[in-house]
Amino acid sequence: MSPLAKRRFVILAAPRSGSNMLCSMLDSHPDILCHHELFNPSGIFYALPLRDSDSQASQEMQGRMQERDRDPLAFLAEQVWQRHGEKSVVGFKMTYQQNLAVFQAVLAAPEIQKIVLRRNNAVKSYVSKLVAEQSGVWEDYGQARRHEPLQLELNLEHLQQDLAFNQRYYALIETSLRDTQQAYLQVQYEHLMDCACQRTMLDYLACQYVPLHTRSRKQNPSDLRQRVKNYGQILEQCQDPDLHA
Repeated sequence: MSPLAKRRFVILAAPRSGSNMLCSMLDSHPDILCHHELFNPSGIFYALPLRDSDSQASQEMQGRMQERDRDPLAFLAEQVWQRHGEKSVVGFKMTYQQNLAVFQAVLAAPEIQKIVLRRNNAVKSYVSKLVAEQSGVWEDYGQARRHEPLQLELNLEHLQQDLAFNQRYYALIETSLRDTQQAYLQVQYEHLMDCACQRTMLDYLACQYVPLHTRSRKQNPSDLRQRVKNYGQILEQCQDPDLHA
């Protein structure tokens, strides 16, 4: 088994904030292995190159859910940080404290670098989450079939509850990191394709700059009117100027 990776990181993000896109972008760097949701209750979603291959690492990572759930911290130490091939930087993403023991452990560990990903338009994140829940498609790397866009009716109260939940999640992360005096990098989904943002991320991970590319395919139109049936009604009901904007 390999020694610990030289550098380790975790991406902390709310659902549908562009984290799959960010994972595939970082994984396009020759020195970085970036897994997706390793602690998702429904499966171990490891890095795309491992999923694509028939390598021993891919086969070994499959079918380990019982092992992961029995001792998640041992799984993290032995099956993630120590299985990185020739890569010097290894990371993965977490959302909504998918495994509380792992979430607390990585949050408290200053040797694990933190990338906090936000999406400026939180309403689009919420709509994207509803679409994914109804369609069953959470990741799209060009293989998913294209269907007619789903038309949704939003409930303003549910939307506000979801936004408040996300705000509390980010506040928990940032308060914990401040209280333990840990530096972290905050990035926005809307800037991920910008050269300056990519340089900042690679500098933070102490990696040489090369242009990053994503395999993720955008799943939703940019104009919410194409998704939301009651778009005008929601605008009329909304009294929060920031949310309205």
